[in-house]
Amino acid sequence: MNRTVIRALTILNLISKRRDGITLKEISETLEIPKSSSFDIVQTMLSEKLIETNKYNDKMYVLGSKAFCIGIKYINKSNLLKISKKHLDKLADELAMTGFVAEIDDTEVIYIYKHEGISNKLASAHIGYRGEVYYTSLGKAILAYLPKSMQEEIIDKIDFKIMTKQTKKNKTELKLDLEKITTLGYSIDDRESEEYRICFGAPVFDKFGNVIAAVSVSDLYNRDKNYTNIGNKIKFIADEITEELKHINW
Repeated sequence: MNRTVIRALTILNLISKRRDGITLKEISETLEIPKSSSFDIVQTMLSEKLIETNKYNDKMYVLGSKAFCIGIKYINKSNLLKISKKHLDKLADELAMTGFVAEIDDTEVIYIYKHEGISNKLASAHIGYRGEVYYTSLGKAILAYLPKSMQEEIIDKIDFKIMTKQTKKNKTELKLDLEKITTLGYSIDDRESEEYRICFGAPVFDKFGNVIAAVSVSDLYNRDKNYTNIGNKIKFIADEITEELKHINW
């Protein structure tokens, strides 16, 4: 194990237990290491905003905004999966489709939950799978509701590759699709990632109105099947999940 990483984690743990913070001297004495070694680690953590100085005493170190954000993401994910499972599993079973939950990571989405509906015909992708935001219903559902500056930053970094003849080929096509998504409230991957697959996705928001994930249902494409209501159904499920998340005691 890396000794420096272990020390940094130990320092975070120490600070988390002290409401008013802890001094560099106390950190060094607790870890039984030279003050200079503690100083280097503390300065790095300060620069990364994992810790910060107490606003009333700059000799005392407290948890920083980045540590808070990491913790909130863990809590969000835990509650998100528990609530999503309850609603998404039922819909996937009803539709005989595969349900997914995903979070965004730069130009990709990471699949963090999967449920294969009863009698489903498609079991592609797996937990931990990464797909590009521009051709997945999950990715587009999240991207459409990000703040414009963040949305633009991500779009500018996309390397558009043609997966099928349906794939969005450039920024212009993607942006038009995102506008449509915000009007409908749900997204569609209509054979954009794979020739035989159709997916419907919708965004999930936290209590502050920030998009934090998306849910989707996926199926083998069937030209004779009526898909009209599926988008509205996944939107309804996403809205239910969002509503429950609003009432979580964070």
